[in-house]
Amino acid sequence: MIFLEILNRAVEESLLYRFENAKNGLKFEKFNQTLADFDGAIYHLRSVPNDRSKILVSITLNFFQELQEHGANEVLRREYGQYLLNKPEDGCSVSLLYDLEHLPEDYALIAQKAALLKRNCFAAVFEKFFEFHASMGEDAVGCKKAVIHYRPDETL
Repeated sequence: MIFLEILNRAVEESLLYRFENAKNGLKFEKFNQTLADFDGAIYHLRSVPNDRSKILVSITLNFFQELQEHGANEVLRREYGQYLLNKPEDGCSVSLLYDLEHLPEDYALIAQKAALLKRNCFAAVFEKFFEFHASMGEDAVGCKKAVIHYRPDETL
């Protein structure tokens, strides 16, 4: 069965489990999960080697470079702030780092935002063009289009 949601429920639940265990003072576990989304996005969740108190959440999107051309990095910085790594994990598009020893009280919101990582990567393209069309009005006809090669045989 495929669940079509704007967030990845498996990412959210995995993080919530680890965040709740940390808040309850339980031992940090070593783990390494790879999760595939329905459309080819690959999530990689794992404890950091030699420091189980840190969790790395990464996503791989084959078309991420095209999203960057439309401001994805800025949107991700805005949405994830201190959790966003400047250099993603090798082979990944974006990485977030969470410290289980310094979780905020609203850790459920942090888990939900991590599960929205793919959605937030896409947000830049839509925000940019919604703003552009709103500012240009009728003059927006003929503007440069954003083309994202979403799948080998599909574009947005």
